[in-house]
Amino acid sequence: MIYKYTHPEYFRDWDKPDFANLEKPLVLWGAGKIGGVADHCLKKRGINYAAFCDIAKDKWGTIFCEHEIISPDELQKRYPDAAVIITSVFYSSTYEMLQLRGYREIYDCTSLFMEIDFSDYTFWASKEYSIRNVEQCLAAILEQKTMSGRIDQIFLNITTKCSLRCRDCSLFIPYVSSPCNYCADDILSDLNKVIDSLQYVRIVNFYGGEPLLHPDLAQMIRSLKKEQRIDRISIISNGTIIPNKEVLLAMADEERFMVRLSDYKEHSPKIPEITACLEQYGIKYEIANYTYWDKQSKIGFTGHTKEELTAKFRLCTSCNVLFLINRKGYLCSTGSAVCNMGGFPYSPSNFIDLLDTENFSEKLINFITRPRNGEYMDACKYCSGNHCVQFEEKVPVAVQTKELLKFPSLTGSEG
Repeated sequence: MIYKYTHPEYFRDWDKPDFANLEKPLVLWGAGKIGGVADHCLKKRGINYAAFCDIAKDKWGTIFCEHEIISPDELQKRYPDAAVIITSVFYSSTYEMLQLRGYREIYDCTSLFMEIDFSDYTFWASKEYSIRNVEQCLAAILEQKTMSGRIDQIFLNITTKCSLRCRDCSLFIPYVSSPCNYCADDILSDLNKVIDSLQYVRIVNFYGGEPLLHPDLAQMIRSLKKEQRIDRISIISNGTIIPNKEVLLAMADEERFMVRLSDYKEHSPKIPEITACLEQYGIKYEIANYTYWDKQSKIGFTGHTKEELTAKFRLCTSCNVLFLINRKGYLCSTGSAVCNMGGFPYSPSNFIDLLDTENFSEKLINFITRPRNGEYMDACKYCSGNHCVQFEEKVPVAVQTKELLKFPSLTGSEG
């Protein structure tokens, strides 16, 4: 299988390093999903490298893709003159860190991913899962290096109902006291309003909760049939519910559709039946076979300085994603979930009102370009950071709880 990136023109004028002829050790920074694909690409080109480096302490001294993972300090000790390829979506923050440590030959991984030969591919992540992560990485690097304010993906939170109660859910579903399905007409109205302003978005994702619990899912999928300003449409499901025939037909009728299945092992018992149905109807899918979760954000007053809040906000929004839930738009997943439940003190800085009609396009553009201007959310004062940047804290996948969990009271938390 040969994969070719859909929009190579975005990177046409970017540097294309000759990694094969570097006259110094080559190190990959980021021993994760992107690093695994980069390793494969380098091997296919016959390019050797010395090691992986990663900020996560639990990875240090372990082996990843037949290479040792070393710490940033060990990197400086062993390879002070290394050339480094950043194999992570957090390109900008990593680049700055490496520069502070004295490194000057720092490369992104975009040239590796324009065309990928997946023959002899042995990494644990499936090809489909890897391709999605590669494309997300490319979009994130593009935004971080150009600061264009382009939104890559829209996540439509269509329901807070779920068939699981995962204690460490990044969207805090066990904290929802009254789960509900949101109105399909409102969801589609908000989406159309946003796309009218942006003119293009690469992916629209239906998620929740468990989106297959929404009775109008098929209608919402079909409503996008003639919307040509979207490259791909997907649903994110937990492997517990077999889609009904109406939903399967709607998915099959949409050639851009992709089902993203999260495999939580014993908690996702119906994946074999679901994939059989999808194959029967000719529907594309991927399976994300998680080995761990990043710990969800900690909620509580942080005491961070303005500089720390600005840096955290930029890092948490570095994947240029917009979350729509309950007639409001957010720039981070934690903000969307916790604000929607009233877990953070109310502040208009946390969201954009999708019911606002006056100069909406201008307001939306200002909103999505806030990270580059340092205009963090008020909610950032009470959040440790998006779950994807909690590098050193891993938890088991999908641990279940029967309790209704509660956020700490933040009233008067600033003293």
